[in-house]
Amino acid sequence: MNKVCILIAGLVLSVTAAAQESDRTDMWGFGLLLNNMSSESLSSSDGTSLDIDSSTGYGITLGYNFSERLALSGEFSWNSPDYDAVLILDDVANTPLEISHELDVYSLFLKGTFNFIEGPFTPYVEASFGWTEIDSNIQDSPPQTICWWDPWWGYICSTEYSTYSKTTESYGAAAGLRFDFSNGMSLKGS
Repeated sequence: MNKVCILIAGLVLSVTAAAQESDRTDMWGFGLLLNNMSSESLSSSDGTSLDIDSSTGYGITLGYNFSERLALSGEFSWNSPDYDAVLILDDVANTPLEISHELDVYSLFLKGTFNFIEGPFTPYVEASFGWTEIDSNIQDSPPQTICWWDPWWGYICSTEYSTYSKTTESYGAAAGLRFDFSNGMSLKGS
């Protein structure tokens, strides 16, 4: 399994500093994201498989509207779906190892948006580029314990675990609808 494709659809509730209902020009926007990760199943001919459950994640976005139609924003989102995996061990009997755990998925994107209509209700398209980290939360090496002396509490020890994870470049595109309310808030669905 070289790559895992994840489909994320989202709703964004943005608060903008727009004074008028349909004037986004030269305005900043802050948003809260609610995204859904679809389930995904992968398998190979040797019996190895991965089943990721669907899950709802969250995020934040901060952007600037250069005009009624063009905006640039940054977005950070995270999600923690459950998964089941079957790994075939490299031994004489090809023993299957079953794992049930939870992934951590973090994404950081730079996103460009084009609104088709200058007004409170508009269809839009977005293109994004950034990075995604997927952490299996499965330990990949022995734990390391570090201890130090604290003048108030005495000796303190902390144990750290390294896990299997992968960080990769990500890109995306979306199309959706945006509606600006008169109180400076907007709702986007993509």
